[in-house]
Amino acid sequence: MAGFLPVARRYVSGRLVAVVLLAGSMLTAGAQTAPMQAAVPPATPSPVNAPAATATAKPAPVVPPVPVDYFQRYGKILSPGSEPAHPLKLSMPNPDVGQIKIPTGDETALRDKIERLTTMSDDDIRKDLANWPAFKQMTLADEGAMLVRIQQFKDHRAKLAQDCAHNLGLLTLSPVQMNNFTQEYWQKRLKMEQDLSHQFQPIYQARETKMEEELFREYSTPARPAPPTPKPVAHKPAVPPAPGASAPGTPPAPVNTDPSVATPMQPMR
Repeated sequence: MAGFLPVARRYVSGRLVAVVLLAGSMLTAGAQTAPMQAAVPPATPSPVNAPAATATAKPAPVVPPVPVDYFQRYGKILSPGSEPAHPLKLSMPNPDVGQIKIPTGDETALRDKIERLTTMSDDDIRKDLANWPAFKQMTLADEGAMLVRIQQFKDHRAKLAQDCAHNLGLLTLSPVQMNNFTQEYWQKRLKMEQDLSHQFQPIYQARETKMEEELFREYSTPARPAPPTPKPVAHKPAVPPAPGASAPGTPPAPVNTDPSVATPMQPMR
């Protein structure tokens, strides 16, 4: 026993030292490998195995519907207004718009006289009207109305010539060039209209006479009187026949005169 105890102590102490040394070596190895593991970046998934990103298709642009032009449904009869509460202004055409009309000789002569006023200045027009005896016999309202009509005629005449110049692409004319263009435009246009009037006046009159004759033949014939309307017949309600009586329109039953023949209503004696 005395010899066994020293041996056991040495054995146990040796085992403890070995366990301590083994634990120390494991701690040292773990401390050395920890920085290495921290330095290694995390593994990224392979692009081959990664799910493909779904491409989102862009929606087609929505084209707004073309709005219906409700303002010009009756033609270009509207213009911008000057009042904020009423942004549109009505400009109705003349009642005879679009009608074909061949001027007569009197109308052509009147047009020539009015054209003479368009070539005069305002002062010359006032002097010319002052020398006209009929102008002095007018009221102030009629005198003013005549001056307004002359100015409206000049403005309308100038606007038509300006529109023609713009349609031709002449957008950079000076005031002097525009004035000369207006004068020459109306000289050529009046000559063209007079030539066309002389050519189409007989054709128009012949067609107009033919149309009037057709209307006269159609409506000058007296209309045939309409047949009289038959009066409605009142139907009387049917009256049911009395019991034992024959219906209307049925011949009476033959009377039995032979006493030897019994009738259904009269028993044989």
